[in-house]
Amino acid sequence: MPDSTSTLLRQLVLAAGPLNVLQAGCPDESSTAWIAAALRENGRGRVLCCEPDTVRADLAAAVVEKAGLGRHAQVRVGSPERLLPAVPGPVDLLLLGGPPESFLTLLKLMEPRMLPGAVIVAYGVRDVPGGCAEFLAHIRVPGSGYVSLPLPFDGGVEMAVCAA
Repeated sequence: MPDSTSTLLRQLVLAAGPLNVLQAGCPDESSTAWIAAALRENGRGRVLCCEPDTVRADLAAAVVEKAGLGRHAQVRVGSPERLLPAVPGPVDLLLLGGPPESFLTLLKLMEPRMLPGAVIVAYGVRDVPGGCAEFLAHIRVPGSGYVSLPLPFDGGVEMAVCAA
């Protein structure tokens, strides 16, 4: 049974039709597969998940493979800060699910490649509010180039859209 965040991500993928989805960290073993399934429904797009923990990455990759979603998803073991910037192309959807302390660093690495209308979804912002305070200040400040909204489910989710 999908949680609220998985449902939100499916809605975003179905509505926006992203081609390049980057996922920093696997919040659970099925999140990458849920995103890939929505991309398959759209008939296009790919999600790349970078997870530093080998066990979590292997679990996520196994779920993707078992569901037959390998055409729409790839899970790589390694630091998102190192792996994500090397991925070619623009970013349509950025999912931040690793340690909240890394959210601002990852966002700043990806900002030059984010298209207007790109969506950022950050997991667990309520669970560790101090750990991502700079990230939240960055995307919530007027004139930041983002339209941001806190969502009160699954440990706190922040959704922002790149307005510029």
